[in-house]
This record gives sequence, structure tokens and C-alpha cells, in this order.
Amino acid sequence: MDSDERIAALASFFACSTDEAEKLNAAMSLVSYRHKDVLAHQGDMGAKIWIVLSGHAQLQIIGIDGQVKLLAAHGPGELFGAFPHEKVIIADVMAQDHLSALEISSARMSELLQDSRELGHGLSKILGRQFNVVLDRMAARITLTAIGRVYFELLRIADAQGRVAPPPVIAALALTAQTTRETGSRAISALERRGIIRRDDTALEILSRHMLEDLVV
Repeated sequence: MDSDERIAALASFFACSTDEAEKLNAAMSLVSYRHKDVLAHQGDMGAKIWIVLSGHAQLQIIGIDGQVKLLAAHGPGELFGAFPHEKVIIADVMAQDHLSALEISSARMSELLQDSRELGHGLSKILGRQFNVVLDRMAARITLTAIGRVYFELLRIADAQGRVAPPPVIAALALTAQTTRETGSRAISALERRGIIRRDDTALEILSRHMLEDLVV
């Protein structure tokens, strides 16, 4: 992704002018991570912020039962890291798929926000959307079955045309839904058998959104 594409992405994420996006881009570094690369470990002192351009990052924590639990997941246009100041990282941060992100120190980001009302307003909207996603996942965890949570996540990550490209990694989808890989695999296979979805190496396509929504129980 070249500089103009990064500026356009930032202007869209923050709903700000090109000039403000250029200032932010100039202060950030483009970084890339392979699938399952670890950006930060639980217990590390964090002093950076990442804004996702493509791919996903998962914040994973070990539960009292010794199992890996998903604390949060972040995709394009979302932000994670130490904010507004450096702090101890409370979860392992792991790349899912090929993760491309813009990186900036927490201190520098705070300086830019103090100088720009546009960026501050844009950041509040980003964090507001992420907060709503967290609440939705909490509600799903309390009210839905394991399979229902898999279908809920599939609907959430699909675009307006019902496509997920590239197709989701089943283990990652299951972790996001707080269930096992085996449960996630069975849930997706059942959708394929019923003709509700179609998937190949390039994408997963929801053929009947209404039928899938009815299965979110």
C-alpha cells in the first residue's frame, strides 16, 4: 500500500480531511505481520498503537482453565494498543491472516490528538464502534449457543454483498465466537450442506442471509 492509499484509508477511518490524514500518516510507520506472528506478549510494557489496514489482530488471554480465550479482535479501520499512555499489555496480540497496520507511539498519537479536533472526533467514533462490537459479543456470549455465536460472527464479518474474502480461518472464527475449532467446523459444514453458504479458496459467500440469521439462536 503506497502513501496515497494509506492517506485515503486514514481519511476514511477518521472521517477527516486529507490534510489531517497526511499529518497522521507522516507520523506513522507501515508494518506487516504474517499469520500467527505475535505483536506483543501479555505482561509486556506497551507504548504503541496500531491501526489495522488489512487482516486481523486478536487479543488472546489464558483463562483460569488453561484454555486460550479471545479478549477482542480488530479488523480494518480499528485501533488497538496502549492508549492514551503506555501500559502493561493484558493479552497476547496475534496476527490473523496477513496483517498490515500503521504503527505509532502512544505519546505521539496523544500529541496529534491534542492538536487536531478532527482527529480526536474521528478517534471517538472509531472507539465508539469498537465498544459497540464488544457489547454485541458479550450479549452473544450470554444469550446464544456456541453454534449461534459462530453464525453471528460470520454475519458480522461479511460485507454488504455477503462475502468474506479471503475466507475465514475456521479456528480463528471459532475462537472469536468463544467455542472450539471442531464446533466451528461443524457449524460451517452444516451451512454448506444446506446451501446457505458457498466457499472456495478465494472467498466465502452467504447465499441466503435470511436463513443464516434464523439460525442465530
